[in-house]
Amino acid sequence: MDEVIYDCRWTTETDEQFVKDWQFVENSVFENFTDELIKRKYFDNIYGPSIMAVAYLNGKPVGADALWRNDVNGKLAFQSSDTCVLEEARGHGIMTGITKHELAKAPEGCYIYGSPNGQSYHGYRKMGWNEVKLYKGILFSPKKYAKEYPEKMPYEYAKWWIKGTNKYHIKKRGHYYVVVKYATLPFWHAYVIAEVDKKTAELYPRYKGLSFFFYRSFKPIINIGPFKHYLYHIAWNADPKEFPYWKIDGWSE
Repeated sequence: MDEVIYDCRWTTETDEQFVKDWQFVENSVFENFTDELIKRKYFDNIYGPSIMAVAYLNGKPVGADALWRNDVNGKLAFQSSDTCVLEEARGHGIMTGITKHELAKAPEGCYIYGSPNGQSYHGYRKMGWNEVKLYKGILFSPKKYAKEYPEKMPYEYAKWWIKGTNKYHIKKRGHYYVVVKYATLPFWHAYVIAEVDKKTAELYPRYKGLSFFFYRSFKPIINIGPFKHYLYHIAWNADPKEFPYWKIDGWSE
């Protein structure tokens, strides 16, 4: 009979073999979890320790997940992050099992949220997570953006999490923004990640060339063509009144 064992730890409790098992599962699915990324995301986190979990099926690591420390508006918060299960182990309820162990270990009263992909979204909904917002691409303007996202990304956060990645900055009407560039034939387009101050903007090169700029909005809009970008924001418990969009995606990866 198949046996599933869950090992759920704070990053302060991990050992080398546990992290290797977690990394093995992640790289078997996503292929991008370098030692540097794991260290920066989970062990050099500016907010404090995160929770990492590994599921073992008959002694082999087959599932991994994390509650990544990512505070919101000064509130203790974790983002459900990097959820994956090896194909050979699917159908054993491993995603549900990992999530239950993480929630049991999380501090009482903390805020837990996520932005799952299409594969894991329905699994979280079945577990009772609430859909808070559905983000869609919308043409960018500083005025529209400011109404939805009044909070700028702080310098300390940008330097920790997305400095050194393939991001740029733009200046619009006296305001600075960090953006990420995509190619959609026959032209380029870019998504605004966050408004920042000048010091933070200068962590990234200036965006050059012509492009359409978009940002992800939770307003009900018509979304067609190559810009039909959906992103679900779900939460295990209540949503803060103001939630900066740049908190809910792995922009450094």
